[in-house]
Amino acid sequence: MINEQIDNHSTAVDGADQSMARKHNSSIILNALRLDGCLSRASLARKFSLTRSSVSRIVDELFEQKLVREVDLSQGKKGRPGMLLELDPKGGSAIGIEIGVNFISILLTDFKANVIWRKRASLPDDASSDDYLLKAEQLARHAFELAGQLNLRKMGIGIGVWGLVDHIKGVIWFAPNLKWNEIPLKEKWEDKFQVPIYIENDANASALGEYYFGAGRNIENFLYMSLDIGVGGGIISNGKLFRGSSGFAGEIGHMLIDPQGDLCSCGKVGCLQALVGRRAIIKRYKSKSGQGEFSLEEIIQKARAGDRDAKAIFKWVAEALGVGIGNLVNIFNPQRVILGWSLGQAYELLLPTLQKSIEKNSLSVSYGRMDIVPYTNGADDCVLGCVALVLDEIIRERISY
Repeated sequence: MINEQIDNHSTAVDGADQSMARKHNSSIILNALRLDGCLSRASLARKFSLTRSSVSRIVDELFEQKLVREVDLSQGKKGRPGMLLELDPKGGSAIGIEIGVNFISILLTDFKANVIWRKRASLPDDASSDDYLLKAEQLARHAFELAGQLNLRKMGIGIGVWGLVDHIKGVIWFAPNLKWNEIPLKEKWEDKFQVPIYIENDANASALGEYYFGAGRNIENFLYMSLDIGVGGGIISNGKLFRGSSGFAGEIGHMLIDPQGDLCSCGKVGCLQALVGRRAIIKRYKSKSGQGEFSLEEIIQKARAGDRDAKAIFKWVAEALGVGIGNLVNIFNPQRVILGWSLGQAYELLLPTLQKSIEKNSLSVSYGRMDIVPYTNGADDCVLGCVALVLDEIIRERISY
């Protein structure tokens, strides 16, 4: 799984077990091509201290599996020009799906994560888990039909869900905002689709999306924070997703911030989510301004336009978030904090107060060595992370389909 993913700084191995060594070296070569785009055989040999003949044997195998292709000529300082190598976008297809409150978002990509097709479907407030999963299944089947028309192999489906997920068993244990309990989605869908299915918490998937394709690229230790109906968090530690012993780590939104606070959807009182989630912000702005109910996006725009009440709301949100993030900074000592969905949209409104609040609530030796940046993938964070779940498994495990 992804928590064992390839370290960006992996080195090649050469041991008695040639099959294992070749598998490892094949993985680090694929990962290098993922990160760097195009590389020559010679540069791969130098990068990982391999012989040219070893690189050639591995590359030949990757050609056979249609995971690597040759592209234009590269003219070095001396000698003949050489062919460059890159991941072959025609190597296969991956599906990423995000299941959130009232919506399903889906991406179909090729092996290089180029988006082929995307769709966002809305669902009514009274939609059941069966309604969601039936719609998601219909969308996934359509996506794979498109992949088939392009002669792309089906590599797998990654699914990010707003809730507590056992990523090994693929069970959604508890999704309070969706009102779901104990849904064995991996088992159901692997039987339906006959491809590997990867289930992940949405915030963890979003963190992976930024790690592979966004503001967390080549950052080995960072915190990802998002805000919608819930407050989500993902932790990348030493280049790996930190899940904890049961896979439920990163539930930052359910940190106890105010014991006298409001009731949270999880059934506890005073969670960070109950203080600064989408619904809490909308409710607080309505009470403070005496106006009608506005969406979170409208309140952000009002704050940017100088609305005093809206600006005060985001100052308060930043202070509360800083308490939670400050504690996490003390525990994990991240290089970076990435503000994801909604938080990233309000980045400039939050940053000054958030910086002060984190500094106040964390050790200076830790806070002084990190930065705070907005996300770069927008609303695609989670679905791109779900695609990364699939592609990483292919790159790391060398599975043939």
